[in-house]
Amino acid sequence: MSERTNAASATEALELRAMHRDPRDLDLFRACFARNNPRARTAESLTWQYYDNTTDRLFVDLAVADQGERIAAIYASLPGFVRVNGEKRLALQSLDTLTDSDFRGKGLFVTLAKKTFARATDDGAALIYGFPNGNSAHGFFKKLGWTSLDPVPFLVRPLRASYVADRLKLGSTAKHFVPDFPFVLGGHRRRAGVVELVSADERITRLWTRFSSNIGVALDRSATYFDWRLFRKPEENYRVLALEEGGELVALCAFATKNKHGGRIGYVMELMHDRSPSGWRGASHLLGLAVRAMADDGVDSILAWSFPHSSNFLVYARHAFVPLPERLRPIELHFGARAFDPSVRSVVEERTNWYLSYLDSDTV
Repeated sequence: MSERTNAASATEALELRAMHRDPRDLDLFRACFARNNPRARTAESLTWQYYDNTTDRLFVDLAVADQGERIAAIYASLPGFVRVNGEKRLALQSLDTLTDSDFRGKGLFVTLAKKTFARATDDGAALIYGFPNGNSAHGFFKKLGWTSLDPVPFLVRPLRASYVADRLKLGSTAKHFVPDFPFVLGGHRRRAGVVELVSADERITRLWTRFSSNIGVALDRSATYFDWRLFRKPEENYRVLALEEGGELVALCAFATKNKHGGRIGYVMELMHDRSPSGWRGASHLLGLAVRAMADDGVDSILAWSFPHSSNFLVYARHAFVPLPERLRPIELHFGARAFDPSVRSVVEERTNWYLSYLDSDTV
């Protein structure tokens, strides 16, 4: 009997269950990814993401085959807290969805997702959101009741002309006339009060509360979340600049650099500020420092996420960040959400109520 026939027979006896908080299930999770996805997942990153998240809850559903020795499918969501209609609520972000190649076509993606949704609803979660890729978007929007809130609000700040020419796919003759000069605007001298944070404290929570006062839906960016997301994430090296005035933070800019997408890419992870002229100017100053630091690090281009209706959008525009055309985007991503609580549906399903930044991305 062939391996595929064996797998088909095993499908009849799949065990559908929630993931256990133990090393065995973690090893099975990693093995499933290793067989089916080029994106490697380390035990440290999975433990941080699913076992040690800010809610201490686990929302991963599995289809298990071969008497518990093999995972046939995964639907994994990250629980967290969101601000929705001014209230702090439990929510999920859909992250890892995968069906083993031997078990596809059995509807396991939809079956597991619905099990997760039912558990989340029972636990009082307000909503689920995420960024499906081109392969999975149809399933989310057509089979799981998600509302499309496309597009993901990519912004780009080019730093080197040669990288831009490559992304535009200019011919070799045309590129010959494009000098490899930097697109950097002036110098940025650090002003008094600028500090680099190495840990999170409650001043970040207070800054986020002020910044988010008119935001309808957003991931809660409190000090607890910042500590977990930026200072405790394994295998990462983020920088966080802040501006202090009178002992409080009035602006903050977090960023990182990575070798991705055929070049050296900078990412503005977060840019928040007080809703005052001082806060806006502080955010602009910090973003300028971040751009200069990334340029000094050899970055070819900087990416950020910001909606035109977000208060920091004009800060990005001042520093020559512009919307990134879809044909030039490094990957195909979609943005969508589904409300579990009917009382927040109208807010969740309206794009202009949302705030996003790269802190919402699980790949950076």
